[in-house]
Amino acid sequence: MHRNSKEELRKHLVGFVDTRTTDYADSTMRVDSWRYTDPAYLAREHDKVFKTHPMVVAHSSQLPDPGCFLTVDLAGTPLLLVRQDDGEVRALVNICRHRGAQVETRPSGRRKMFNCPYHKWCYNRDGGIRNIPFDDGFVGMDRREYALAEYPADEYAGLVWVLPTAGAELDMTAHVGPEMDLDVQASGVSEAKVFRTRSFRLDMNWKVVMDGLTDAYHLQFVHPETVGPFFHTNIYKVDSYGKNWRMAVARRGIEKFRDENIDLDEFAKYAITNFTIYPGVVIATEPGHFEAWTVRPDPTDLTRCLVTLMFLVPTLPTSEKAVRFFEKNWDLLLRTVEQEDWVVARTISDGLAHTEPPDMILGRNEKATQLLHAQLARDVDGTD
Repeated sequence: MHRNSKEELRKHLVGFVDTRTTDYADSTMRVDSWRYTDPAYLAREHDKVFKTHPMVVAHSSQLPDPGCFLTVDLAGTPLLLVRQDDGEVRALVNICRHRGAQVETRPSGRRKMFNCPYHKWCYNRDGGIRNIPFDDGFVGMDRREYALAEYPADEYAGLVWVLPTAGAELDMTAHVGPEMDLDVQASGVSEAKVFRTRSFRLDMNWKVVMDGLTDAYHLQFVHPETVGPFFHTNIYKVDSYGKNWRMAVARRGIEKFRDENIDLDEFAKYAITNFTIYPGVVIATEPGHFEAWTVRPDPTDLTRCLVTLMFLVPTLPTSEKAVRFFEKNWDLLLRTVEQEDWVVARTISDGLAHTEPPDMILGRNEKATQLLHAQLARDVDGTD
């Protein structure tokens, strides 16, 4: 975090610990349970939110050199991510402009050009047509009009972001905003390397997962023997920046930083900070690593979701001891979410699907979760 942010968070978080309070929202919030299960609502949410906001699709290091590519899915659209000769990443729609076949079928690799397997239409790295077999059958066709379609892409915080809106502009620094960008850049996540990554397909709506990621109220109850003992439950500070927000949760031991004349870098290890880029990306800073979470609906079943977790480290380990250290933290993280968070989340999802509770209530001490649902209401319904 930026120095000014550290000083501000020290004052607030230590004060909350001493007064046994937290960063409260103005009031409680009602959330209708059908927002998790109603097919018509989920379809509007998918179209109005996930097709209009940028999402993480890769880590920059997965495309190290010109010609390196990845094939990914974004909100149901197959994409071909390609590192260009000028160093930029382009997000090409992985659908041949001739008859609609998938151009590249391998998950990753490096190519000078891409050949559609159906009729061998050939495309350059930038998506432009390179060659058409028996092209006398296409006399009069303007090849420029039949380049691979493209979505705007940008690299930010060491991650590749794509906006699934052709012809739009994407500037992630502007999207995040100058205040939060200062903290993201100061965190060091942009230089971090991928240590482990895993994707999950979960039988629950995406909001159930995000509700957990934005909640500092459950720590001692759901995680009594794993990560719960490390934190002050229900002690956090949330700052919103447009549609995005920063949440810092207090680790036990933060109370020793009451004195203003402290080592702010050491203090930052006790203010665990999550940057949420609406709607479904969370960048978490931990004392020894970073986590990049991407949560989005499954495009074929909106009651399910797709979650990708990247475990990032400042420097890739070169010794067995360092590898064991990161492996231990990776295993603890997986155990925490798979055996604790998502076990509870599954009961929530099942309960919402098979009963008819009229609504749920978010307390004043669930401010970040309130921010998520308030913004969704504005985007999907046009209301608060």
